[in-house]
Amino acid sequence: MTGVTQSISVELAGFTDLFRDLEDYVVSLDRVLSRVGAGEDPRILLEYVVEYGLPARLARAREFVGDSLESVIGAEALEEIAEQVEGYRDKK
Repeated sequence: MTGVTQSISVELAGFTDLFRDLEDYVVSLDRVLSRVGAGEDPRILLEYVVEYGLPARLARAREFVGDSLESVIGAEALEEIAEQVEGYRDKK
């Protein structure tokens, strides 16, 4: 898929919600990490993740983007992209 230019039609409301959430994550994480860098307890990062429901919100964003991509490239190609992700690994 690299180098291929295609357009995807997406629902404006869904795309607007996605942008709003991404804006929230970027601004909030910048604030939280600045406070941690200034010496505040790093638990505030965990509190932000839990209190603002980041796992569920990120899952909804992934679903929206995934569904939009799948409608153009198909389920198999989308699965191939997903398999390229390494993800978090314990250091132990």
